[in-house]
Amino acid sequence: MTARSNRAIEPTADATWAVEHFARFWANPDPTKPTGRLAKDIIGRWLDGRTLSGIDDYMGRLIKIGALIPDIRLEVVEHAVNGNFAFIRWRAHGTERKGPFEMYGVDRLCVNGDQITENIVHFDTATFEDLVGAPLSST
Repeated sequence: MTARSNRAIEPTADATWAVEHFARFWANPDPTKPTGRLAKDIIGRWLDGRTLSGIDDYMGRLIKIGALIPDIRLEVVEHAVNGNFAFIRWRAHGTERKGPFEMYGVDRLCVNGDQITENIVHFDTATFEDLVGAPLSST
């Protein structure tokens, strides 16, 4: 009989790669090009109550936001990884109708292997609306 270890079992998925992927994508975003890292049935949960299902709906919202803020970029300010979850605090910046802007938010990504399966997006929607002149629900 072999002795059992008291060590914690390591998670089978680690979301560290998703933080790096997020940073690379948002350094020069192009939501019209597939990244290969989004699950076909990805779920996107947004502050306006919309839940987007699937790559087309998920990327469609990013395309609409990009139309409002063509030079939008997000920088990872800090992050934490807990198994297959990544929490990313970001700073958005770009140029909107009133000029340069910045705002902060947090995304919570869930991964399964090498695929992002869910993203919960948090930021101040009133600030977003003031900056772009349109509510998030318009995207």
